[in-house]
Amino acid sequence: MSRRQLVTAVLATGCLLVPAAGAGARVPVAHAPGTRPLHATAASRAAIARSLASVPLPVIKGVKPLRLAIGATLTISGRNFLAGANRDTVVFFRDGVPAVFLRAYTATKTRMKVKLTSKLGRFLVARNDGTRAPTRFRLRVLTQRFGASFTPAKLSPLVSPADAPGGGRTRESSPPAPTCSLASARAAPNADADGDGLSNALELRIGTDPCSHDTDGDGITDGYEYESALDYNSRALPYPGKRPYPNPLDPTDANTDYDGDGLTMADEFAAWVMYGHSSFPLNYSDGTQSSGGLQPVTPQTAWEDINRDGFITDDEKDVDGDGLTNWDEAHGRMTPDWWKGAFPSEPSYPLPYLQTNWLDPDTDGDGLADGADDVDHDGWTNAREVQRDPYWVQPFNPCLPDPTSPTCSLHPPFNGVYPPFRPGDMSPGDPIPLLWPR
Repeated sequence: MSRRQLVTAVLATGCLLVPAAGAGARVPVAHAPGTRPLHATAASRAAIARSLASVPLPVIKGVKPLRLAIGATLTISGRNFLAGANRDTVVFFRDGVPAVFLRAYTATKTRMKVKLTSKLGRFLVARNDGTRAPTRFRLRVLTQRFGASFTPAKLSPLVSPADAPGGGRTRESSPPAPTCSLASARAAPNADADGDGLSNALELRIGTDPCSHDTDGDGITDGYEYESALDYNSRALPYPGKRPYPNPLDPTDANTDYDGDGLTMADEFAAWVMYGHSSFPLNYSDGTQSSGGLQPVTPQTAWEDINRDGFITDDEKDVDGDGLTNWDEAHGRMTPDWWKGAFPSEPSYPLPYLQTNWLDPDTDGDGLADGADDVDHDGWTNAREVQRDPYWVQPFNPCLPDPTSPTCSLHPPFNGVYPPFRPGDMSPGDPIPLLWPR
C-alpha cells in the first residue's frame, strides 16, 4: 500500500493516522466527517508500521571515550545518523533530573561528535560540599526519529567536572573557546558570547551574564526566558525583568506554568529545543498559550481541539506527530496520575503499564506511533482510549472497555479491586459501557 493509498483509506474509514515517512512530513490523526476516530485494525496497523519503517531509527554502537570531563568531545558511532553540522541531537539522561539536549557539531551517517558543555555540567551529581561528582549519563540520539532506547551502562559515559584531574580536554576535544569576561563582552556589544540568543549589550542591561547562556542555572537558557517574558507581557516594552514573569534570574521557575496551558516552562523549552531547533522566534513559549499566533482548527487538526473552542493551543498541539496531544502525554490522559485524580473511586489496574513520552513519537520503539499503539494491549489504541465517550475506556486498564480483551486478567481478585467489577457495577454519572457481555 502506498502512502497516498494509506492516507486515502484512513480518511475513508476513520482509522488513526500517524507521521508519514520523509523529512518533516506529517499526516495528522483524522476521521471521516460525522464519525468518531476508530481503533486501528490489524491491516491498518501493518500498513502504518510499513510506512514508519521507511524512516530508520538512529542506533548507537560505540561511544568514546567512556570517561571524560566537561569541555571534552564525545564521539558516537552507529548508523542512521544525519550527515552534517547541528542536524543530530544527543540526549543525556540520568534519573531524577531533566534530560539534557546537546547538538552534534559534526556528523556522518555513522559517526558524530558532540562537545560536552557547561549545560551538561550543571546536572552532574552534587556532593554535600557543593562540588560535582563524576556522573554516568545514558544516551539517545534524535534525528528524524528517536532511537529505540537509551544506552546500556557499557555505552553510557562517565562525565566528570571540567576541573577534574586531566582537565576537560582530550585529543578529540574542540579547540578551547575564547575566554569570555565582562570586559570582552562590553568590547563587543553586538556579539552573543554565550550563544543564548541575547546580545552582550542586552545581557549587560538586563543583568544576565553575557558569558553564561543560563545565568540562573535552572536548565532554561536566558534567551528563552527573556522571549517568554516578552510574550507573557504581550510583547510590551520595556522588557518586564521581574517576577512574576519568566525570569532568567529566577532559579526556581523552570517548573512553573506561566501561561496556564498545562505545560511547564521546562516542558515547552524542551519542545523548542528538540522540535524548534533552539531558533527564534519561539515555536513553544511559556508566555503565551498560542505560540506563533492563534491557530484556527482545520479538518486535519480538529481531533486536537480538546476544548472544542475552534483554536489549537500549545497544549493541544502534537509536537512529535504521534497522534496524541502534548498535554495528554505530558500531564493528562496518557498519564496514570490523571486517571487517579479524575476518577478517584476507580482503583488502578495492578500492572504498571509504560507511559508514553510526549517528545518521542514511538516511545517503545516498535514501529508504531504512540497514538496508534496500545499501552495496555487490549486491542484499543491509545488515541481511542483517552476519550471516555461513549465507552468506559482507560488506557492503563486492559479490562476497559471490554473485560474479554486479550490481556484482561482471567483471575480477578474476589473483591474486584479494579474495574470492571461486574456488568452494570459503575459509579453514578460514569458513561455507560456498551461492550459488556450480555
